This record gives sequence, C-alpha cells and structure tokens, in this order.
Amino acid sequence: MRGSESVGGGAPLALRGAIAESPVALGERPRQWLERLPEAPWGSRWDVRIVAALTVLAAVLRVPNLGRSYWVDEGISIGIASHPIGQIPGLLRRDGSPPLFYYLLHYWLQWFGSSPVATHTLALVISLGVVFAAWWAGRTLFGRAAGLAAAGLAATSPFLNWYGTETRMYTLVCGLGCVAVAFVVRALRYRRLVDAAGAVVTYSALLYTHNWSLYLFAVTVGVLLVRALRDGDRALLRAVMLGAGAVFVLYLPWLPSFLVQARTTAAPWAVPPGVGDFFADPASMLGGTLGFVVAPLLAFGAWWTRSERQARTVAGGEQLAGGDGVGLLAVIGIAALALGWLGAYIDPSWTVRYLGVVFGPLILAAAGALATTSRGRAVIGTVCALCAGWSLIGSLLPNPSAHYAKSNVAAVAGAAAPDLRPGDVIVVAQTEQLAVVRHYLGPDYTYVTPTGPVADPTVVNWTDLVHRLEAANVCQTVLPTVAALPPGAAILEVNPVKAIGASGSTWSRAANGKVEAVDRLLAGQSSLIPTRSYAEATVPRPFSAVVGELFVKQAGQMSCI
Repeated sequence: MRGSESVGGGAPLALRGAIAESPVALGERPRQWLERLPEAPWGSRWDVRIVAALTVLAAVLRVPNLGRSYWVDEGISIGIASHPIGQIPGLLRRDGSPPLFYYLLHYWLQWFGSSPVATHTLALVISLGVVFAAWWAGRTLFGRAAGLAAAGLAATSPFLNWYGTETRMYTLVCGLGCVAVAFVVRALRYRRLVDAAGAVVTYSALLYTHNWSLYLFAVTVGVLLVRALRDGDRALLRAVMLGAGAVFVLYLPWLPSFLVQARTTAAPWAVPPGVGDFFADPASMLGGTLGFVVAPLLAFGAWWTRSERQARTVAGGEQLAGGDGVGLLAVIGIAALALGWLGAYIDPSWTVRYLGVVFGPLILAAAGALATTSRGRAVIGTVCALCAGWSLIGSLLPNPSAHYAKSNVAAVAGAAAPDLRPGDVIVVAQTEQLAVVRHYLGPDYTYVTPTGPVADPTVVNWTDLVHRLEAANVCQTVLPTVAALPPGAAILEVNPVKAIGASGSTWSRAANGKVEAVDRLLAGQSSLIPTRSYAEATVPRPFSAVVGELFVKQAGQMSCI
C-alpha cells in the first residue's frame, strides 16, 4: 500500500502517510482488522433494550442509598464546591484533588441544592452513564457479546453501587477510564486520528479528576512505547509521543498545583500497603465483599476458556484483534495497580476507592476475554448474578442505621442543634470531620479544631496537617476561644467513637493524641459543666462514627490542665 492511497475508506491525509510507513504496510497487505473502520456505536434494538434494562437494574441497586447521610469526604466535597468557581483551584491546593469533579458539583449545587439526595443524584447519574460507557467500549473493541458483558459488570458492580450514591469523583473516574482505554485500543487498531484525539481528551479529563490517573496514564504511554519499539513501528512511536505531549500540555496548567499538593497534602492518613493488599484490595474493588469470590472466578474463567479463545484467535483476524486488545487492557490495568502499589511506598496513598482508576481496563479485559465463548459468558453471568443478588439482599435486610452507614454526624448534629445558640463554640476534635459537621450544623457558630479557630470551616486544610497537629498546644489553640465565651454559652465537642488511622502510624499518633488532649482540657475545667451526651445512630456503628458532648460555661477561671 502506498501512502497516497485511501486507508480504511477515508482516513485523513496525514494519517495515511503514518500508516503507510508502518511495518505492516511496508511488508505485507494490512490485515483486515487493521483496515476495517469501527462499526456503528449502537447495536440492534434488542441490544439497546438489554442495556436499558441493565441500567434500570443498576438504578434499582443504587437508589435505596440515595438519601444516605454525608461522611467526612463528602462534607469536604460540598464545602469546596460551594465556593465561587474561581476560588476552587486555590482551595484544592489545601485538599489534594484535581478540580474537574468540583466544577461539576459547583454547578450541580446551584441547580439542585446541597441535600444528600440532590448531590448523590449527580453520582448516580454518572454511575448509570458508566453502564453505557462500558457497553460502547466493550462492543466497539470486542463485539456485541463483550459490550453486553461489560455493561452487565458495570451495572452490578459493588464498587459503583457504593460510590454511585456518594458525592465524590469515583464514578466519574470509572467512566472516563472505560472510554480512555477504549480510545487507546481503537487508535492502535484502526490508526484513526479521531480515536487518538479521543484518547488525548479523556486521559486529560482523567488527570483533572483524580491524581491516581497519573499511574494509568504513565503505564499506558509506557506500554505503547514498548510496543512501538519492539515492533519497529515508527508511526506508532511518533503518535504516542505526540499524544502524550498533547496530554501533558493540557495538564500543564494544573501541574504546579499538583506539585504543591504532593509536597504538602498527599494522604497523611495512609500507610504503605502490604503484599496481601495488592491482591485483596483490587479484588474488593471488583467484587466488594464478594471480591474473594468474584476475582478468582473471573481469573478461573479466563483460564477455563483459554483453549476456545486460542482456537478463535487462529480462525481469523477479527478475533486476533480482540485477543490483542484483551492483553493490552489487562497489562495496562495490572501494571497501573503495580505502579500505584510501589508508589505508595514512596508517598502512601493506597486505598480501595483510588483503585477505581483501573476499573475500566480490568472489566473491559474481562468482558473481551470471556464474552466470546459460551463458558466465558456463563462466568460473566454468574458474576453479575452474584453481585446483583448480594446487593439486593443488603438492601432488603433490616438495618436500623442504614441511613447513617457511612457517618452519623447528621444524627448527632440534629440532636444537638436545639441545644445550641448562635455564637456557641463547636470543638471538632477530629480535624477532618470539620466540613461535614459544619454542613449539618450551619454557619452560626465558632468552629475550633486542635490547631485553633477556623475562619472557613467548610474547608479542611490538609497542608502539613500532621506537623501542625504535632506542634499544636490545645491550651493555646482551643482554650482561649472557649475562655472568651460568656457564662451560659454552650460548647459542643465532637469526637470520633474509636481511634482513627492505622495503629502506630504518625497520623494516628498525632490525630488521636490531639483528640485525647482536647478531651482532657475540656473535662478538666471546673467552669464547664457537662449537660448532655449525643450518641445517636452509633449502633450498628457507622464507618466514620462520632459522639457529641455538650458543656455549658459557668462563671469562673479557666486554666490549662
């Protein structure tokens, strides 16, 4: 094939030349799967109906938790996004996240309000969009059955079921990840400029959504460069370098903020993961509490169907393309996990929710590997049935504290609010609870943490927080604000129910040490009379549980204990 000839029935002129220089073009007639343009993105009416039914199923699994009360991270999201749009990037320098989700949430708050149902609906809508994204990605890469399989895995995903009703960016990360890696495989397979541009845009959006996307981007670029060098594919080498450069240019405006975050905020609560975490946490991301069943079942399915898939691969070029895509996606997903795991030893940041970055490549690899065989489809169907059934059982079982499964701050705040007056002091002993406590109690109080009074309690300042906690003397940071109150004023202390952080970690010692110091300080003042305790919705205990203690100030001197 000559560079001046038509490629794939109408590729752009610049792309024709690039393909003409590829080793395949120079040495032999291009394989049919490389020449062929992608099929239309939509399948038959029955496919559309099936995906619509899967989307309804996903909604049924997720809607029961739509009104669940906010926890720490959601309070932070609401607090930051409620500020003017121009202030959000600066506030995020003190938090540790990129801005894209916060921009979306900012406008959503303006349109629909800040109630849990309102903001959880944003996450729900995005999570339902992931079902369509997975369908499109699976179908365009591996065919009809793989598209439906990927949609089924996304619809019943315990990870999406959980974060599909949380005001955080993780569902957006999953959706963008599906689309981004699909565009990469399409660009590699068809050598079309539109697919390369799609990969650039979606990877850039990922980097503006979560910092762990840097691992996925770095691995994707690395894998493609290795492939280009291995095959002597100069066109691919140029395309990868140009694409990576374009993503870097688009990300460049945020890079200084990221460097500040990496140096001063990061994830002080995290600890380096163990070897077991590398296997257990991705399994949990894939299957939730059934991860110990789901992940081995998918791995077994890949092994069980290998001979049938190999036979299909030999049979024709179309299956060769599918098999190649499966391997590429699996390598990208697993390598990104490994890079994140290793990176967590340099700068601890490993937690299950961050693994949503590899959700896309892993479920697409599973769908592509299994959906082409009858045995594989049976495995996919079993996994989807298990996950859906388990989620339904969880929704139907009686749970008196389901509304407060993540946090009971709303319950404690609701019980304490009638006993408070404007100007009273709220002492938040666990600093990161500040924004969610402020959300539920409102702006009429003075908020204090172990590091001192907070001018804007809608934002948690993570900048060098461990060092600031270690250096804080509650006699100087908390006592003056309490002492300045007139007799009759109230002080509400909000404490965690149990010790926080990994036992023995720097974060745990600093945070729990200051909680204990605040407790001793307030309990030791003879002029502070404890009048009521609040332990609403602590049984069964939420993931992030708190209790409240109300003091009323009497006349008298206050001193440091």
